[in-house]
Amino acid sequence: MRYRMWFILLGFFICQSCTHDFSLREMDAESKAVLFCMPFTGSDTTLIQVARSRLIHRPEAGAASKPTLLFKLNGEEKAVKYTETATGLLPAQSYYVLGRLKEDDRIEMEVSYPDLPLAKAQTVIPKAFPLERLEVVLTDGNYGWSIQFRVSFTDTAGTEDYYGMRVLKKKKTVYASPEMRDTIQYMPVDLDLEKEPLLSEKTGFDAIFDISKEYYRYLYCWDDSKIEGKSYMLKVGTYYDSGYEDEEQKETIAYKIYLYKLSKEMYTYLQALNRIQNNDLGKYGLAPIRSHYTNVENGIGLLGGCNVYESDWISSPKEKNDN
Repeated sequence: MRYRMWFILLGFFICQSCTHDFSLREMDAESKAVLFCMPFTGSDTTLIQVARSRLIHRPEAGAASKPTLLFKLNGEEKAVKYTETATGLLPAQSYYVLGRLKEDDRIEMEVSYPDLPLAKAQTVIPKAFPLERLEVVLTDGNYGWSIQFRVSFTDTAGTEDYYGMRVLKKKKTVYASPEMRDTIQYMPVDLDLEKEPLLSEKTGFDAIFDISKEYYRYLYCWDDSKIEGKSYMLKVGTYYDSGYEDEEQKETIAYKIYLYKLSKEMYTYLQALNRIQNNDLGKYGLAPIRSHYTNVENGIGLLGGCNVYESDWISSPKEKNDN
């Protein structure tokens, strides 16, 4: 009923909206360097993507020029490499730096084009996620069994901390017939946040119309403003999938949990993406358009670090009466 009322009101406002014509040629904008780099622990390769913003209404003489990149790790300059073709880890026409990163590493970057201002950014790899216990359990949901992911951790007192979580599901099917090829599917899990106050708080129109917030690429993030210096158990869920088995095939389910400690820059950028994604009123001209966040001085994009914890594959729990 709330959704029906929401669409009725939305339609009412849209029908009364106005349109305005404007010329892109009258807009005063300059090209800028674009930098995206998200260094993290757990990998020996840091991907760097660099470009320049393009102006729609006029061509630029230096658009084909190549950038010069500077990458410093704890004050020491590192070699920046380039690949023209895609590899297993890197997209085509991208830059990268080799070497593993650890907590408290400071990364500084500069990007320069001959005809553009020098773009600069910096970030620090956060400390590890303060995980104490990780559980995947069956609970009694509204429509039968549900799976609940429980993350117990203690927030560090006296610091601003930013966290993230993502769950990956693996569905493996093994066939009895040798003529059939076994399959493995990987998919992100859309988590149920209803019982988790750190992630499910609704305000304004969301609360009035019971609209759930979506998270960019199923990466659920939160800060420590409500749990500063305390021990906490995060509880999020999903529907129960027990797999399937008969004489012809056997399907098994497993989950991998990623826990992130995010730099302030990375967290702010993700929150900006979430606000844009959830700004339904703005799409119809009924609310201000949300802007992207950048920490790149004289440029556009993000240099943001994170510390990643990756669990082993955890088999989907079985019902007590399962054999």
